[in-house]
Amino acid sequence: MAFALISLLLFISLIIVHGSHFLGGTSSWHPWNESATGSPVAIVITQTYSWTYSLITCTTADIATNQLIPIGGYTHLLTDTLDCISNCNTGATGYVPPDVRPRCTDISAPIGTTVGQRSDIVYLSAGDDFTAAFQKSAWRPLETSSGASWSIATHIKVNARSDNGLYNNAPVATMMSPIEIPVNRPTAITIPVGDADGDTTRCRWSTSSYGIDECGGVCPPSSLPPNTIIYSNCTMIITGQTVGDWFAVAIMIEDFITPTSTTPLSGVPVQFLVHVVNPASCTTEPVIVGIPFEDSCIPVTVGQTFNSMLIAINYCGATVTIDDISTLSFAGMIKGDLIKLNTTTYYKTLSWTPTSSQLGYQVMCAMAFDSQNAQSAQYCFKFYVSQNGVCACPGDICTTTTTTLVE
Repeated sequence: MAFALISLLLFISLIIVHGSHFLGGTSSWHPWNESATGSPVAIVITQTYSWTYSLITCTTADIATNQLIPIGGYTHLLTDTLDCISNCNTGATGYVPPDVRPRCTDISAPIGTTVGQRSDIVYLSAGDDFTAAFQKSAWRPLETSSGASWSIATHIKVNARSDNGLYNNAPVATMMSPIEIPVNRPTAITIPVGDADGDTTRCRWSTSSYGIDECGGVCPPSSLPPNTIIYSNCTMIITGQTVGDWFAVAIMIEDFITPTSTTPLSGVPVQFLVHVVNPASCTTEPVIVGIPFEDSCIPVTVGQTFNSMLIAINYCGATVTIDDISTLSFAGMIKGDLIKLNTTTYYKTLSWTPTSSQLGYQVMCAMAFDSQNAQSAQYCFKFYVSQNGVCACPGDICTTTTTTLVE
C-alpha cells in the first residue's frame, strides 16, 4: 500500500514538473534561398512555444538582449531537440535536430505567460520528405486526461514547386495560449495563417494515423468537448460545458498548390490550451484596436524600423481596469509598458527592425486582460518581410496613388 502511494505521488510530481510549465506552440520552416540549386539545401526552422510565467520567467531585459528562456527546474530543456519521427532513414538526409529551447520574446505576469521563439538552419538534400516533432510529457491536467503527452510535428518536403521551380515555403500560423471561453456559449476561434507563396491553406485536426504522431495524447476530436468543429478555413467552434475544464487543441495547417489540389506541400502544427470560465459580471469583454488592423498584412523591408501601437478599450466603467495587453510575437519586436490614457483607453507601443533572418511571414497576436479576469478576443496581424521591399503581401493587390495637377 505504501509503495503504491509513493508511486502515485511520484507520478503526480512528474506531471507537475514536466507539464505544468507548457502551454503549447507551433513550428514552421522555409528555404533560406527558395531559388537555390543543388544540395544541400539550407532550410530555416522556426519554433515558438508558450510557458507558464511563474515557472519559466523571462524579463524585459532578457527579451531586449535575445536571451534563451531560463530553464528553472526543467533541465530536460537543455537536451530536448526537434527530432525526426517519420521517414528518417531516407527522407531526412543530413538532418541534425535543432534544440527546442527558445529565446525570450514575450511576457505577461498578469496573464501568467512566457513566450519564446528560435530559428535554426538545417542542411537537407533536395527531395527530403520527413516529419520532425517536439515530443514530451505531459500537458497540465486536462478534462480528458491527467497526464497527456504532446507531439508538435511539422512536415518538411524539400521539393521544387511544379508551378515556378522554386522551393516551397511552409505556412506560418500561431495562437496565444491559454484561450478562455465562457461556459455553455459556442465560441469561434480563428487561427491566423500566412503563406509566402500565396498558396491555398487548409486546417484539419492533428492525427496519429499513418504512423505519424502529430498530437501525442490530445488527438481531436475525442480530446475536446462534444461537437467541436474545425473548418478548413481555420475557424474552430467550441463549447465548454463545465467551468474549470481545460482542453488542449491540436491543429495542422497544410498548403496546396491550387485550390483543387488534395496533396499538401507541407504541414505545420498549432497547439494551445482552452480554459472554460464563468462570464464576468460585466459581460462586455475588453477589445483591442489599432494599427495594424486585425487580420491585415503589412509589407516591411529588412533594416527599416516599424513603429505602431496596440490599443485596448475597457467598456466596463471606472471600477474595471485593463491589467495587461499580452502579446505573442517574435525576435526583435519591442513592446513598451502598458500606459493608461484614461479609464477607457490603454496602450502599448511597438517597435521592430526586421533582419534578414526574418524573411517571409511573421505573425503577431495580442489579447487584453482586465481586472475582472475577462479576456479579449485574440487580435492578430501579419508582416511580410522582404529584402528589397514589396508593395503588398503575397496574394494582396498593390495600391497606387495618382496625383493630377490642375492648372
